[in-house]
Amino acid sequence: MLSLNSVKKIKSLKTKKGRDAEKLFLIEGKRSVEEYLLKSDLVNEVLVSRSEIKNYDSIFDLCNKKKIKISLVEDNTFKKLSDTKTPSGILATCKINLLLRKNFNSSRWLFLYKIKDPGNLGTILRSAAWFNIKNIALSKDCTDTFNNKVVRSAMGAHIYLKIHKGVQVDEFIKNNYLIVGADQNANNTAEQIDLSKKIVLCLGGESEGFDNLIIKKINKLISIKKIGHGESLNVAMAGSILMKDLSQK
Repeated sequence: MLSLNSVKKIKSLKTKKGRDAEKLFLIEGKRSVEEYLLKSDLVNEVLVSRSEIKNYDSIFDLCNKKKIKISLVEDNTFKKLSDTKTPSGILATCKINLLLRKNFNSSRWLFLYKIKDPGNLGTILRSAAWFNIKNIALSKDCTDTFNNKVVRSAMGAHIYLKIHKGVQVDEFIKNNYLIVGADQNANNTAEQIDLSKKIVLCLGGESEGFDNLIIKKINKLISIKKIGHGESLNVAMAGSILMKDLSQK
């Protein structure tokens, strides 16, 4: 049975302050927990509600093999720990890796500037993993990438990515990257980009976009040609299309 102190600590992971203090984040649901166990060494502890024990034998086997602690939790307590309306009965705490080195030899980076919507940020990370753009840089004003809603939207993408917070565009300039920014009003398209170069794709938040200081440092602004109708694509959709185009060699 979890101690009151443990319950308090796990509940704190729903906040950025708590995640920063504990250097842990939460994942929830059988699919997510299983993928993290199978594909990473990030899982710190697995918690299962008492009424759902019979549904997670495969998870228990994985935890035993990897010597990961399993805690049984009373149902009413689990509801307090869960971040969903209908808890699945399983969640895990995972380690946040803060000792990542920036790999400026990588041919592709993604730079996210003031992306504040958790759903959009999670979807962008999911697409980055899909297109094998492993190196992610975030400006200091982005939503926390370990926010519960971001983690759910990312669907396990955190396992495959190296996420760096508080990065400035100047770091890419110093390392000879072509700075490419997404702008729906730009005249250029991804087809006009030299894919043999090291490229960092910059995506700005929907409400603010890029400020003038960032725009001055971008080498090329590109857009996605509209074939049909609509005012614009949201940043996650546009970013996914551009990641596909720029990941090709």
